Amino acid sequence: MEQKVVPDKKSPQKEANRVTKFLDLGLNGTDRFPVDVEKVALELTPEFNRDPITAVTGNSIGNSVDGMLVKHPTKDEWAIFYNTDVVHPGRTNFTKAHELGHYMVHRQSLSKTKFQCGEKDMLDENQQGIDIEAEANAFAANLLMPNNDFRAQADGQKFSIDLMQHCADRYGVSLTAAVLKWLDFTKKRAIGLLSEEGFMHWSKSSGSAYSSGRYFATKQDCVEVPEFSLAAQEQYSTEARNGVKHGPGIWFPNEEVIEHSIYSEEYGKTLTILVLGDAGGYSDPDDFNEDDELLTDSYTNFINNGQNPY
Repeated sequence: MEQKVVPDKKSPQKEANRVTKFLDLGLNGTDRFPVDVEKVALELTPEFNRDPITAVTGNSIGNSVDGMLVKHPTKDEWAIFYNTDVVHPGRTNFTKAHELGHYMVHRQSLSKTKFQCGEKDMLDENQQGIDIEAEANAFAANLLMPNNDFRAQADGQKFSIDLMQHCADRYGVSLTAAVLKWLDFTKKRAIGLLSEEGFMHWSKSSGSAYSSGRYFATKQDCVEVPEFSLAAQEQYSTEARNGVKHGPGIWFPNEEVIEHSIYSEEYGKTLTILVLGDAGGYSDPDDFNEDDELLTDSYTNFINNGQNPY
């Protein structure tokens, strides 16, 4: 009996890095960023594979679906569909990159002909127990915000909302996505969180913050933001944006915290970044083990809390 060959499992980071190398060779200056995901899909996938992406199309597809990757019923071709009802360019750009991630990482290993991605779909693992939505997000984050370039933007810089907004603008992503990327890079003890009406939706600690016991268990518990924090006050002010130093007892016992906070009236939510005292510096992307990194990747945590990383 002929034994079926199962394709090797692909690493989202390695696949994103493979595309990044092509882009670094072919583009420079103002043409390099933000990444034109549609152009990458239509021009590079025929170079990589015999079943390329031949269409990237926007349609009004309702509130429950952000994007889809679909195989042609009779041809060895694929198409990406994204929801034109989404009005934020950063979210649309991430959606396109997310679907490209499914194409690069999952289409062969899972033998699926359709990947449909909305909040409900993202919360379900597939039959092999792989969190494919987190993997597609990791691909998208590494494609849109390559490690070497992100480090060049942020290395040696004091944290600020303005720095994160610069990164968001450079890469065509949301402010939240840029903050999450920064938290994966920094050696500073820092925590990002999103709150609404006094309670946290999710929280993400940098590696050094988590190792020192500074994190909020938002997956297990309903966590309230401190009464006297900027997050509780839902502020949109220059002072909150630039950061306010709190004494011990506001966020953590016996420790000062600098809180940067920005409130969105459109969404009714507050994005907060807490910076704790440490030596500073940035981790080297070459130092991490890719398999281990995926297990604790901020986008994995984001999806597991029912949020889209846009």
